[in-house]
Amino acid sequence: MAVKSFFVFASLCWAFSSSYAQTPALDFSQARQLAHDRVDAIKVETAETAKRESEAKSARSLHGPKIELDSKQIWGRKTLDYGTINLRSIIPTLPPIDLYHEEDIGGPRAAINAQLPIYMGGAINAKVRAADEAVYESQARTQAQRDTVDTELAQKYFAVQLARSIERLQSEMLHQQELEVRKALRFEKTGTISKLERMAVEVNRDAAKRELLTAQTNRRVAESELAGLLREESVGELKNPLFVVTEDIGSLKSWQDKAMGSSPVLKSVVAQRRQAEQGVTAAKAAWHPQVYAFANYNLIKHYLTIPEPDWIAGIGLKFTLWDNKDRNASIAAANSLVTKAQAAHDEASNRIQTAVQTAYLKSNEAREAYRLTDSTLSLAKENLRLREKSFSEGLSTADEVNDARTKLLAAEIARRVAAYRFVVAWAMLNAVSGDMNAFEQSVTRQTNIFEY
Repeated sequence: MAVKSFFVFASLCWAFSSSYAQTPALDFSQARQLAHDRVDAIKVETAETAKRESEAKSARSLHGPKIELDSKQIWGRKTLDYGTINLRSIIPTLPPIDLYHEEDIGGPRAAINAQLPIYMGGAINAKVRAADEAVYESQARTQAQRDTVDTELAQKYFAVQLARSIERLQSEMLHQQELEVRKALRFEKTGTISKLERMAVEVNRDAAKRELLTAQTNRRVAESELAGLLREESVGELKNPLFVVTEDIGSLKSWQDKAMGSSPVLKSVVAQRRQAEQGVTAAKAAWHPQVYAFANYNLIKHYLTIPEPDWIAGIGLKFTLWDNKDRNASIAAANSLVTKAQAAHDEASNRIQTAVQTAYLKSNEAREAYRLTDSTLSLAKENLRLREKSFSEGLSTADEVNDARTKLLAAEIARRVAAYRFVVAWAMLNAVSGDMNAFEQSVTRQTNIFEY
């Protein structure tokens, strides 16, 4: 009977493992790349970056000339009337002369007009720099979105590993309870235990079945959430197990300094502040004169009147004496944006430092909790061994054995939950510090403790 039970359990384990062996195991790096390629929120930010890069490229051409082809059809008439000149006092026979001329000036016109900005008061430079800063802002926002997705991926990827691990534990628990039922039936026949004891063992077996059903549901939910994030229909085998970093993870200050220098969120608000500063420069440019070069070349000369030139070129100076927009108010508004951007930067800095501290403390706490499960696990194993021996000798009850086995299961689960809590906190710590690549590298580091 024991041999048959062993083969039944082995078959269950094979079926459980083979259900994930349909496709090659997906490691975290591959899952991360899939998420970056497929998550819509990242696509939105990437498209926004591409848009701003094109706008910045367009703004840089503002320093160059503007050349236009201007063509039109004109209808009109020009009249010159200087009155009548009477020269009879000089030449008596000369009649009065009328100084009058009328000309049809209608006809086609076509000209090439060119204008080159020389000095615009800093407005063009401000617009170009603001456009470049907008690109930096969008790139930082894209990276921040990737970090957010990476953090969510770490939670869901290792949640599947946790759920599958717990399901395996519950499956083994049920297997052991099935063995206990068979053992109890034999002991009942020999009179070693009572019918009530045997029934208690069966109740414990049924409870293990219920716990396994719950674990299976939790595993399916975790797999569904990961599949949804990766835009996959289902999730196969995952390569990287839960882990705990054993190396020194550094001081809180080192992590906060790293975050202040690398956080994409901070980079984004810094770029916003610089854009606001360029807005002030652009607003002040309205008080400066504008100097430009210009040229005009008429392509059709047949219909040109005498005053119309074949070509003309020169340098112009323009200064706005009165504007229908309050220029001082525009400067004040731009300065307000700078103040707002600086306040956003300070707020973001404070929130990031707080987030780093929280993630750092949780990472250390989870590592310590994982370490402390060693003694609990050792005690639970020894307690179960003694209870099973006593039960075989009729010195312990079925409930006492079940309680010992449940405590061992709880210790095993607590160990894995502590590892999962570390992974989540560790991912958050690296994300808020702007270095999820370091988290990815730690997933397979040989010095880690891996929990399968």
